[in-house]
Amino acid sequence: MVLGVSASCSEPESTSASTTTALPTSNDSVEPGVGDGVTVTSRFTGAPWFDGTVPEPRAADASAAPVKIGFTNVDSGPIGALPELHAAADAAVALINTELGGVGGRPIELVPCILSNPLSADEAQACGRQFAAADVVAVLGGIGLSNGALIDVLEQNGIPFIGGIPLNSPEMTNPLSFQFSGGSPGAFVAFAQDAVERQGAKKIAVLFAEYPAIQDAALNYGAAVAEKLGAEVVEVPFPMVSQDYSAAAQKAAESNPDAIFVGAADLACAPIMQALSDLKTTAQVYMVGACADAKQIDKVGVDNVVGYRFNVEGRIDQSDKLADTELYTLAMEKYAPGTNSRSAATVGFRSAMNLWAVLNRLGPDATSEKVIEAFASARNAPSFDGHPYSCGGTLIPALPAMCAPQEVIAELRGPSQFEEASEGWIDVPAVLQRLNIAAQPPG
Repeated sequence: MVLGVSASCSEPESTSASTTTALPTSNDSVEPGVGDGVTVTSRFTGAPWFDGTVPEPRAADASAAPVKIGFTNVDSGPIGALPELHAAADAAVALINTELGGVGGRPIELVPCILSNPLSADEAQACGRQFAAADVVAVLGGIGLSNGALIDVLEQNGIPFIGGIPLNSPEMTNPLSFQFSGGSPGAFVAFAQDAVERQGAKKIAVLFAEYPAIQDAALNYGAAVAEKLGAEVVEVPFPMVSQDYSAAAQKAAESNPDAIFVGAADLACAPIMQALSDLKTTAQVYMVGACADAKQIDKVGVDNVVGYRFNVEGRIDQSDKLADTELYTLAMEKYAPGTNSRSAATVGFRSAMNLWAVLNRLGPDATSEKVIEAFASARNAPSFDGHPYSCGGTLIPALPAMCAPQEVIAELRGPSQFEEASEGWIDVPAVLQRLNIAAQPPG
């Protein structure tokens, strides 16, 4: 039994086609220094990053009262599990407490509530009550199909929900939710813009799992943009839980499309890539970024999926001379060894760092209300290793929680080798506005 959850917010290794190193190869990137051999930040002290310049390493006062932050995720199981999000949140908190002085000298305490059944609204609500009882100032999101029930409880208690991988309507629309990725809607808009406008595709096959939020993203965003740009669209739904994707893949390929968009991730990645590879389709295949994870590609064989394109939410061609990417990669190596740093972990780490930056400005006594005000009023605010964010519905009014829905398209060129195919950010809100597409909240 395999689930087709569309988790569209992960990033492949930041590499060019000529190298397999996980560090960016641009001459304009910040090279890590020697440092003190113990801390990560000492190798970048004084270098520009998202929050000004990287400070000298300083530990938080372990004896001080902690600033409590909740965290929720699905860590294991056959449905929608992304343990790398948890590993990244832990790594970010370790970096903050060990090297960034915590929040005004006070350490962050991560209060986890891990979902064993991602479809259970009761379990999600119980997590919300746990966070309220723990008096957390905010909750970092991971992934969870029932996060809408969690957010309902958080809203009742005035607690903001920060980042993660948004799947459902409350995560994208609730005024207390603040997201630094485009989710499935952003992914499909980027697919359509790249395929039709840049690659000249005339016919698109859209494969999508029969789950309301995924279907809405595939049709009301991906298909809608493709059709507005003049392409013919063939819709190919498949069951949310499936043993075999070959029939759906064959139906898509038989329509003789120029491009195929796939709205599924998690354990469905490898089976769908295998099915499309077996069919030897010549169509350009687009898949969500979670499928770019090496452990998924290796199941199929890199040679069978070279040329596939994935949406990511960070630049591969580094030209901003910020230390974020290199610092992140080394921090993951130190504080989350064994975790693929260019997986969905990027999302978890980014969310934690963006929340830390806001808390650090507000001070250790910041309330949930102040955190909400800070994010809601953010305009073009710097995001850790990502596109600047603007919240409060300024980008996509129908999805007011989507603070940074911009995307990058990356193409697989070889083992752990990706190159930027979109030549920079795809401005998802601008595409929707230009084509006069009235975005709708997902189901």
